[in-house]
Amino acid sequence: MIKHKKKLLWLLLPLLAAAIVLSLPGLVSNYMLRVLNMMMITYLCVLSLFVVNGMCGQSSFAQAGLWGVGAYITAIATVRGGLPPVVGMLLSIVGTALLAFLVGLPLFRLKRYYFTFSTVGVMMILNSLFLNWTPVTGGAMGMANVPPFSIGGLVMKTEGNNFYLILVISAAVSAVIWVLYRSALGRSFMAIRDNEIAANCMGVNSLLTKDLSFAISGAICGLAGSLFAFLAGYLSSTTFSYSQSTMYLVMLMVGGSSSPVGPIVGSTLLSLLPEWFRALQDYMMLIYGVGVMILMVVLPDGLVGGGRKLYEKLAGKRTDSADAE
Repeated sequence: MIKHKKKLLWLLLPLLAAAIVLSLPGLVSNYMLRVLNMMMITYLCVLSLFVVNGMCGQSSFAQAGLWGVGAYITAIATVRGGLPPVVGMLLSIVGTALLAFLVGLPLFRLKRYYFTFSTVGVMMILNSLFLNWTPVTGGAMGMANVPPFSIGGLVMKTEGNNFYLILVISAAVSAVIWVLYRSALGRSFMAIRDNEIAANCMGVNSLLTKDLSFAISGAICGLAGSLFAFLAGYLSSTTFSYSQSTMYLVMLMVGGSSSPVGPIVGSTLLSLLPEWFRALQDYMMLIYGVGVMILMVVLPDGLVGGGRKLYEKLAGKRTDSADAE
């Protein structure tokens, strides 16, 4: 009877959570909806970092740059090319994935932290292009008048419309990454993360496999950039900065890089934290820094990994006490 109630509870909780999330546009202000929309776009960027870092063990600081590439491709395709928004989004996904794949081919020949340092260079190059390639990106003036996303006669003009669009896309991407996490390719990623030499001995082409993870990561960043372009309507090079890439890594570390759940926890917590502690806005970077230091000492696997270990420890104690009785 107790087990049946627990199963029913585990079924009802997701339904209740989904009902609350779907009703948010009618419960919160437009400002808070914009915060939630940006939080979900940030989550996609952190999820892209999970693919290349959490699954494949390769630290990258280029995510904000790839996010910017996706945003600018959509803006150029729709504003200057006059293409439909759906086509602009598809071009962003494919174009950013292709760029990441081509950039990754030479960079993944570098080992350990040398690859990480090289992605810092990629980030700087991309940000410089956004700022100085005026005929294409608009330079310091940026790009304005990006149309809202539309498909058929449905136009996503309001924050609520965009909320549902981004929510559906985020859920779909999460499902794809969860399948990837459980797939043979995902296991190849994690084999390289755990021991690249052993993975090569088992027949895994580590160079190609790492590059595939970077391409998948780029595709997600491209999608996030496209959604941001439609949401904001204006692009500025200052948005896609190195500090933003650093924040993505912090979010992944806080949530935990051992599971796809980690990006959800980290991006949600650190996106909403400034709203909860608005009076301490000037000290947020200090709070982030101290918080990350403490977390890495107490819970080096992040909140999700640490929570799982705590649950397993408590469950083990209950089992031992039950056996003793």
